[in-house]
Amino acid sequence: MITDKEFLATEIAMGVHFGNPQFKALADMTAEAISGLGHSLLDYGAGTGVYADAFHRSGYDVFIYEHFEAHREYIREHAPHLKIIDKPITTDVMAFIEVAEHMTDKELNDLFKMISPSYILFSSTSEKTDNDEAWGHVNVKQQSEWDKFFASKGYIVHNQLTIPTPWAKIYKK
Repeated sequence: MITDKEFLATEIAMGVHFGNPQFKALADMTAEAISGLGHSLLDYGAGTGVYADAFHRSGYDVFIYEHFEAHREYIREHAPHLKIIDKPITTDVMAFIEVAEHMTDKELNDLFKMISPSYILFSSTSEKTDNDEAWGHVNVKQQSEWDKFFASKGYIVHNQLTIPTPWAKIYKK
C-alpha cells in the first residue's frame, strides 16, 4: 500500500493538479454538468481539490472531507479559500469521484448512515487491475452493482454523464 504522500505525488505526476490546464478544464466542465442541483456541495475524498475549486467557482458552497493529510496540506496551499471539514456533512450535492473503490462496504454503509445528500455525482472504475492493492482499491464493483448499492440507500440514477469519466453518473434521492 502506498503512503498518502506517495499517492499525492503520483496524482501530481499524472496531471491531477492545479497547474494542469487540461485537468482544470475537465473540472470546470464537470462543475457545469451539475449546475443547478443545489447550493451546497460536499467533495468527499477531494484529492488535490481541483474539482472542489471548480465547484466553488461555479457558485456552490463547497465543503471538503479528505482522509489524507498530504492532500489536505496541498489543498490548503493551493486553494486556501476552500473549507476542509473534520467529518462528512449532508449537503445538496456530494461529489464522490473515484473514491468508493477505496472504501469497504462497511465504510460506505457507515457513511450513508451519517449523511443523505439529495444528489451524488458518482464515478468509480469497474476495471480491475494488477495495481488495485497498491492503490488501495478494495471495492471495485461493476456499474450495475453500484446502482444496486445506491438503490439500497434510496437513490435512483438521475443522469448518465461522460465526464469526469465515461462511467460517471448522478444519483438522486
